[in-house]
Amino acid sequence: MRARLLGMLRQRSEGKSQGLTADDLATAEFAARVRAELAEDLPEDDLGEDLADILATYERGSRPGTDEDEDEEFLETVREALEKMERGY
Repeated sequence: MRARLLGMLRQRSEGKSQGLTADDLATAEFAARVRAELAEDLPEDDLGEDLADILATYERGSRPGTDEDEDEEFLETVREALEKMERGY
């Protein structure tokens, strides 16, 4: 939890130094929070930065010890996080 908060604060300060607007910073912070929540929900998976890429390249059955239902649940969780980021809430 503390590491996640520090990361978001660091991202905010980096954004300010890059001249981003308050809206851009808020969007980036929200996306970082959604990614952090997703990482907590799926700690055993390396998600990377681009969630859309996960959906595009994911191969069913590629995660060891999972069945079709677990694959679908994984993809649905990633889809929901991506949609949440796109909506902004």
